[in-house]
Amino acid sequence: MTERPFEALGLSPDADRAYSLLVSTRGVAAGELARQMAVPADRAQAACGELAARGLARRGHDGRWYPVPPHAGFRPLLSHAQEQLRLGRELLDRLDAEYQRVHESHRAEEAVQVVAGRAAIARRVAEVQGAASREVTAFVPGSAAAPRGAVAAGVPRRVVFERAGLEAAGAFGPPGDPLTAVRVTGRLPVRLEIADGRVALMPPPEAEGPEPVMLVVLAGPLLDALTALFGVVWAGSVPLGRRPDVQQPRSALRLRVLGMLASGSTDAAMARSLGVAVRTVQRHVAAMQREAGVDNRIQLVWHAARHGWLDELPDGRPDGRPEGDVRRPSG
Repeated sequence: MTERPFEALGLSPDADRAYSLLVSTRGVAAGELARQMAVPADRAQAACGELAARGLARRGHDGRWYPVPPHAGFRPLLSHAQEQLRLGRELLDRLDAEYQRVHESHRAEEAVQVVAGRAAIARRVAEVQGAASREVTAFVPGSAAAPRGAVAAGVPRRVVFERAGLEAAGAFGPPGDPLTAVRVTGRLPVRLEIADGRVALMPPPEAEGPEPVMLVVLAGPLLDALTALFGVVWAGSVPLGRRPDVQQPRSALRLRVLGMLASGSTDAAMARSLGVAVRTVQRHVAAMQREAGVDNRIQLVWHAARHGWLDELPDGRPDGRPEGDVRRPSG
């Protein structure tokens, strides 16, 4: 039991102690109660008066103080306290709903803004790009051109295009621009541009009506999620070079490995067809990946297709073998 068992019911510390002492006696005078409580007599008398006013004690004809039975005395007080708690919870729920309406929606408006109209969208794009100082990143789905604006000189850019929109890659920076890195992927989830990781633009589709709408996402969980999404898609996309590639797999063996890789052959199948060890095939594939500056075989095939490596395959066959040439592996 705590030192103040009835504190929640509104009893003062003296009344709280006095009731417990009254319960353990068969009536006690105020002076004796004061001695037991180690307080002046007037404080003990005041505590008893408080208990009497709350219906928890009574004064007998003999002048002594007696307690009212606990259940009879405290049940009304407990019922009242429980009702007050219920009303308090209801009030708390109403206040919380009002807080959400006023404050949370206000924060949402601060985190996501809506820009309507082509002229307003163009102004906001130019404003955001012009303020960028570290990096601009973008998703460009379909055949749309990358968003262009007043990007400050010297600010690097990373852009991911969809395969269907490869020909639009030149729309974002001039060919050979050392500050612009371009990659391609199969499909993009949204049109997006992020400046310095502090603001994201979600422009409308190119075919949207005369009053398009663009979302502007400011600092918050949604911006963090969009930034993380760009990082994941970028890591899994195929790099595209913008300058003529002088490092091409000139050897006939590498061209045949590349052709069979493009057709989906396994390392073991390539080794059997070429009459070499599996490790030899893997070594040539790894060397071509290094020369192309890519991280995996899928990216290597895309790089080869983009830069014409596959055009050099003998007789135009994807596996590098002429018609009817069925070579059996040695050993």
